[in-house]
Amino acid sequence: MGNVIQAVKDDVIETLLLVKTCFSSFWFWLPVVYGGYMIFQIWLLIVVHPLTILIVPGAISAYLIVDEKRRIKAQYGIKDDKQRALRPYSLLPTERVDRSWDVEKTLEEYGKMMKEDEEDRS
Repeated sequence: MGNVIQAVKDDVIETLLLVKTCFSSFWFWLPVVYGGYMIFQIWLLIVVHPLTILIVPGAISAYLIVDEKRRIKAQYGIKDDKQRALRPYSLLPTERVDRSWDVEKTLEEYGKMMKEDEEDRS
């Protein structure tokens, strides 16, 4: 009776050791993963429409077409001389333009324009 129990115990230990060796082997999992990959490919073919794969490249292409002018300016070092409306509020250093208003000169021009207008009316 003791020999039978020892034989069953050795068989169980040997079986568990064999299962552990199989589950930890790369070659055991290779066909399993490949089979899962094939099922995944068939699922993609049926469930996912082929045109949805073109959405991301299409969006990137549209962005690149819209942004082409800025990219070409950056690539060739072309400077844009236009002043942006919010330039004083930007973090870039800017040059101050002296915009003084000569009130007396403006009043003299306005007076001359009014005299010419009165002469034209009469």
